[in-house]
Order: sequence, then C-alpha cells, then structure tokens
Amino acid sequence: MVDSGIRAIDIMTTEIVIAYPEMNIVEVSELMNRFRIGGIPVVNNGLLVGIVTERDIMRKVIAVNLQPSAVKVGDVMTSPPIAIAHVHDDLSILADKMSKFDITRLPILDHKGRLAGIVTNRDVLKNSSEFMETLLEQSRIKGETREEKTAFGKCELCGDQTYLYLKKAKFLCEECGKPAIFKKFKFLKI
Repeated sequence: MVDSGIRAIDIMTTEIVIAYPEMNIVEVSELMNRFRIGGIPVVNNGLLVGIVTERDIMRKVIAVNLQPSAVKVGDVMTSPPIAIAHVHDDLSILADKMSKFDITRLPILDHKGRLAGIVTNRDVLKNSSEFMETLLEQSRIKGETREEKTAFGKCELCGDQTYLYLKKAKFLCEECGKPAIFKKFKFLKI
C-alpha cells in the first residue's frame, strides 16, 4: 500500500456529535437530523463503545416496528464499531478500511484510545485528488515508466474519467496511451 503522507489527524473532524447508550432513538435521530449526519459515535465514560447509524435504526427499530422513544441507543448500536482508525493512520489505510468494511465513517482514536475525531468517505474523497497529485509528482521525479493500470481518474490528455495508465510520466487513458500508429485505425467492438 502506497503511503500518501496524508494522516487521519490532517483531515478528521474534531467537533464530533456523540451519543450515549442510555439515549433513546428519537433523541439520537433528532441529532442526526439537526447535524445532517448518518451516524454518531456512542461514548460511555469517555470511551468509544459503539456507533449508531441510520442503517442500525432502520434495521433494528423501524423494520421490526418498535417504538423509537422506547428503544435505547445501547440496544441497537453496532458495538464494538466495525472498524476504527488512529490519528496517525494514512489516508490509504482509511480508504482501505472503508472499502473493506463497507462503511462511510471511521471513528479516529488518539494514542490513549480516546475518541479524537471522525473521518467520513467525503473527507477521503476530498483529499484523494491531493494524493493522486502527490503520486504523479513522485513518478515524474523518479522517472517511472511503468505501463500498468495505476488509478481511476481523469486522463491528462483527453480528460475522460476512466482507468488510467502511467505512461511517459503521465496518467493516460488506454486510448491516449496507444502508440500513434494504432490511433489511426478504429476497431469495431463485437
């Protein structure tokens, strides 16, 4: 895995809306609605004990027709959280965990194991372009000429969003990366 140089501490949100296990689902839903967030870390005695998400509420309360005001967060939260990260974890680790566990937010813990922030999939996406620019610059400096799929993004010549190949120190789509002789001919795809 390539180190991006971007750490969780650089991109995490530190002003975190939290819930407590004894809160009811109506209270936590009001927080989610007010702050327009889909999941909230659950803290007990200063320690992260779980996370409650819209998905938890839909599956464990609404779908089974329970009264939200009678259900406690501690009864429906995902505990322990499916995944966590630490303040010095790299962006690539954060993205890998989100993809591997199919989650959209990661609680970030400090060196003492306390909740320090949260990183969402939007934070990762927002900072991914900076990571791609760093990779491109590193490849130009090193003079790398690998010709394999290395990323998904915008071709530096035509601007198409597609899988990219690193050719002649540029990220190019398959069409732009072909030798000139092959570009003259159009092939029919059957």
